[in-house]
Amino acid sequence: MFKTNLKDVPPDDSMPIYFVGKVEVRKVINESVSKDVEVFLVTFENGARTKLHYHEVDQILMATKGNGIVASQTKVEMLDGKTAKISLDEVQYMKEGDFVCIPAFKWHWHGAVKDESFAHYQIKKVGKTVWLE
Repeated sequence: MFKTNLKDVPPDDSMPIYFVGKVEVRKVINESVSKDVEVFLVTFENGARTKLHYHEVDQILMATKGNGIVASQTKVEMLDGKTAKISLDEVQYMKEGDFVCIPAFKWHWHGAVKDESFAHYQIKKVGKTVWLE
């Protein structure tokens, strides 16, 4: 059994490369605790967001404070053999207590709405994340 407190989990300084704007990421449940599941607490400041990405497993976001946004892929159009156009027309707004499940392999980004802060837990099975931006 493993027990700790959230305030004892330090921010992960390796994560900012995956975000636009000021973000703090705390890996609450990582590979040292579980080899099957990961849980991160992500806090976005002043409209910050993730870069465009997808996961090879489903991802659940649970809002803990503020107002957030999730934009996800509705269509992928191949322009040629190496170039694709991704339409991100599905938009969900989130507030404290809301949660959303983003299916595996669906391009998306998430973060705070403009000029606001937002925090959520990110919960998923351990699996690869592919970053586009």
